[in-house]
Formats: sequence, C-alpha cells, structure tokens
Amino acid sequence: MCKALRILLVILFPFLIMGTKSFAQDAPVYEQYVFSNTLLNPAFIGLVDMIEVKAAHRQQWMGFGTRNTPRTTFLMFRSRIKDRDGGLGGFIFTDQNAVNTQTGLQLNGSFQFLMRTKRKTRTILSFGFGATVFVHTYDESSFDRDIYDPIVNYSRQNYFGYDANFGVLLTHGGLIAGVSFNNLLQWTCPVYNLELERSPSVNMNIHAGKTFWLTAGMPISPLVIYKTNMQNLTQIDLGVKLKFLSGNRIHTVYTKNENEFVIGLTYKQTLDVGNVSPLSISPMVGFVMKGVSVSYLCDVGLTSLQRYNYGTHQISLGFRLYRDKFTTLDKHNVASMVYDF
Repeated sequence: MCKALRILLVILFPFLIMGTKSFAQDAPVYEQYVFSNTLLNPAFIGLVDMIEVKAAHRQQWMGFGTRNTPRTTFLMFRSRIKDRDGGLGGFIFTDQNAVNTQTGLQLNGSFQFLMRTKRKTRTILSFGFGATVFVHTYDESSFDRDIYDPIVNYSRQNYFGYDANFGVLLTHGGLIAGVSFNNLLQWTCPVYNLELERSPSVNMNIHAGKTFWLTAGMPISPLVIYKTNMQNLTQIDLGVKLKFLSGNRIHTVYTKNENEFVIGLTYKQTLDVGNVSPLSISPMVGFVMKGVSVSYLCDVGLTSLQRYNYGTHQISLGFRLYRDKFTTLDKHNVASMVYDF
C-alpha cells in the first residue's frame, strides 16, 4: 500500500505544480533527443546498462550566418548506478537565439520499480527528475543606435534562472510508453514585458515506441511523440531508426554488439488549431565503433521559410562504456533495454 501511494504521489507531482498560476518565457527546446532519449524524458536514464558521455551541436537555418541564427550546444553524461535501481545524468548547455542566450547545467536522476519478470523480459516503471540552473543573458549592445527606440537601452543584462522537469516511463522488453514535463517552475525573465509576451506554460511530451527485430542483427525502432504546451500549440513527431549490428558481442543478460550503424528519419507536423501543416523531415545517419559514436542529422524545413535557408544541422560525438561484461538475473544493475530509440 505504501509503495503504491508513493508511486501515485510521484505521478501526480507535475500536475500539482501545473495548478499554480505563473508566467514566464518558454524554456529552450532541445531537438537533440534523436541523439539521446534522456533529453526527451529523464526516466530513460539508467535503463541502458552503460556509461555514456556525448557532445552535440545544433545549428539552425544555415545560410543566414552563424551570428544571426539560433544554435544549441550541450555536453551530456549518463550512467546507471551500480547495485541500485536507477541512474544519474545531466548536461551542460548553451542555447543562443538572437539577443537571448542561456547557459546552464541540468542534473537528472531516476529510479525504477520492477513490476514483473518473465525469463529475460522485464516490465519496469521508471521515474526521472531533473533540476536546471542557468544564466539568461539579454544583449542589446549590438543594436543600431541610429534608430531611436525608447525601450532599448543598448545594454547587456544577466539574470539567474531555474527550472525543473519530470518524466514517467513504462518499459516491457522492446516496448516503451512514457510522458514527460519540462518548464515546471516557469521562471520569468525580468526583462520581458509580461503584458506583451505570450504567457508560457508547462511543456508535455507523450511518447511511445517499439523495437522489432527484422533479423538477428537488424533492429528497427519506430517512435511517436506528441508535444503540447497546454495552450493549443501542439506538434507530432514520427520517427524510425534502423540499425545494423556487427563486431564482437558483449554478453550480459542481453547480448550487445560492439559496433552498430544506424539510419533514421523523423517527420514533424504542427497540430495547432487552424494550422495543421508539415514542419520538417529529418534524415540522420550515425555509427558506433568500439565505444565511439558519431551522428549527423539534417533538418529540412517544409515551410515557406525553407526557401531562404539551407536547413538545420546537428552533429554529435560520444563515447560509451559497457561497465559490466556479465551480470546476474537479480533485480539490480540489469538494464531493461539495450538500444536507444
């Protein structure tokens, strides 16, 4: 009874926060979840039995010049906690969009409940939490001083900000289903006029996927993500990854291959009220060889803006280490999934 009550309180936590009235600008959106699913939901941390460090960079709207286009860079870490039912992770990030820059740190943690075990298939309910601190810089120093604007003071101002995120994930073999929330604390940047700015809200991501094995060395993983910010601004992402596995096999409870080559495709479409239209299509390619991973994604826009730029490009470089070559079939230190979505 006590265990069930704790689970219920954890699930209701983000909804209790959402009930409070607050206003702020939307938090930066990290589309690099294609490279790391922990950016989509912190509950993924600890479900894969490995230590991973990964850096990624996203450059939007190439062709306008790097000075004038949004870009995001982050350095991520994640690991399962040995002999515990959970994991730790986080990332350092910088996100720049015109005069606004955010640089900060997010720390994530997760824990899991083993719901059912049947041979090598496990049903696990995972919870993830995250806390973020950052510096928000608002820079008007490069504005044209020949044009008078009474609200511009041509200064560079720094503000300390904070945020929190939360996620729940249910896994059963190669099946996943989860929901995550970010911008829970809805921090307000003092420089903005709240009477003119859009009132932001909590962002919610609902996601589901399944890994199918076409052959012994060829898994395919479709993934569906529904995004909304509770203000009739919604989006759906449809993605799929196909992997070709090779090299030496690493034997744990699950058998992993040392090397893998992956190709993927993601389609994004807005579901906003009165504006249901395609946004982009994103092919990606990557590989892992002896623990070193390299990935590249090109986001090709399907809107009229695409005529004026050369798309958005993302690249990542990482290293992964499978800590335990062999594990037992007990509850601890055994991942429920081998391959990322």
